[in-house]
Amino acid sequence: MTTSFNQILLAFWRQSDTDTNRWFRPVFYGVVLIGLAVAGLLMPTAQLRLLIACTVTVIALFGLWVMLVVNLLEQNHPTTTRLVPGHLRRLRQATLAAWLLISVTQGALAWLALSDKVSLPTLLLAASASGVAAAWAQRHWMCAIALYMGPSLVVPLHLKERLAPLWQPLVSAWLAQPWTCLALCVVAFAALLVSIYGTGDNAHQKAYEQRQRRLTLLRRGLAGSHTTPAATRGGLGNGLARPVDAIAARWLARLLAQARPQQASVMARAELALHGLQHWLRHAVGLGTALPITVLGIALFFQLIGTAPDAILQHSTAGTALLLAVLGLSPGFTLPNTLWLTRREQALLVLLPGMPQGRQLNHAVAFMQLRHFLIAWGITTLLLGGLLLYTGNMALLSLSVAALPLGVLNLTRAPATLRAPTPWTSSRPVLGFFLLNAVLWGLCAWLDGLVWWLGAASLVLSAALLAWRWRALGQAPSALPAGRAG
Repeated sequence: MTTSFNQILLAFWRQSDTDTNRWFRPVFYGVVLIGLAVAGLLMPTAQLRLLIACTVTVIALFGLWVMLVVNLLEQNHPTTTRLVPGHLRRLRQATLAAWLLISVTQGALAWLALSDKVSLPTLLLAASASGVAAAWAQRHWMCAIALYMGPSLVVPLHLKERLAPLWQPLVSAWLAQPWTCLALCVVAFAALLVSIYGTGDNAHQKAYEQRQRRLTLLRRGLAGSHTTPAATRGGLGNGLARPVDAIAARWLARLLAQARPQQASVMARAELALHGLQHWLRHAVGLGTALPITVLGIALFFQLIGTAPDAILQHSTAGTALLLAVLGLSPGFTLPNTLWLTRREQALLVLLPGMPQGRQLNHAVAFMQLRHFLIAWGITTLLLGGLLLYTGNMALLSLSVAALPLGVLNLTRAPATLRAPTPWTSSRPVLGFFLLNAVLWGLCAWLDGLVWWLGAASLVLSAALLAWRWRALGQAPSALPAGRAG
């Protein structure tokens, strides 16, 4: 007997119930809805309020679709596909049903906000195409890179002009019969979508194992897992990571040579074990190496194609800012998870001479994590500020505005009450950040100068949250080992 649609489509949601507090979801979604309502009230016209509401809902539905596809691909296990009759067929049917429902809903919501600018068939086409593209991006990492890099190459490679002879007949056919063309496109998209699933053969087995390995490494990275470089990075990645490992070893040797039974010295040594692959030194060396190489590569690319970078940067401001935010603000969302994964080491660390105890240890651990995040936040804000001066887009600073209170709230949790991190719990702060930033970005884009008021409010809110959490840490159980009171 094959699995029902209900079990297939709701598997990702039910699996996430094993690790979350029952009240977290209502509170989380309540905060998002309240923020959405406040943003809507600040809009001067009903059309702008509708635009904000529809935009956030469409983004949320897209995130839901991505999470659903990730789980559906995991359910496409080669052994199950090969041995369970009808499993692959029901999996494909459930995927098509969810894709059609989400795409139609996204297109309708977008049409409500943009009915006077874009036709409904065009919006339905865009929604369905983005759903298929997101599915293939989850299926193969090369598709994700192509989808991310593709739009930024349209201008420098003059693709619009080169593809004009092919593009114009398609546009003419669309304008003449939009609904007929939409139906044909949906059929083609459906065939492309169901092809993401393997059929249980040897190629499927190999691809599934590779994908699961990448997902495992991603989840370990989100949680800051301690694993050997060879196990996590592979041959090429291991070679590239050797300089970082060597610098971290030299830093540890320096700390051991200067070891003193004082809190600063003890916590500096403990930080190497507590944060592992998320240690600030590894972040600094990795970014300090990757950014210059990336900049030189981009400069060489511009030199080869003979295009000034100004044209690219003006069309990729949001993507560049998002990349900076992901690289720079990640400590605010990943550091707490590392404490759970180093509990065995923590049982020995608390015995170090000079290690603070009780309330002092709670404050020392929180200070250690906040220092890492706030320095990264400050550098990222400066980079975003430089991008703002270059492009004049005030909404760029909304990334920093949204990240500060969320980072403070996430990093000042009592370590003793932590629970085992999972992909869902690790991604919740990131999802909250993106949803909040979507609202703030829209507000800053429509109202000039609002970003400075939002920045001031973010600072005040962060200070209030820090004062509240700092006092709560003084009454919480001792921080280490983490999770013993969770």
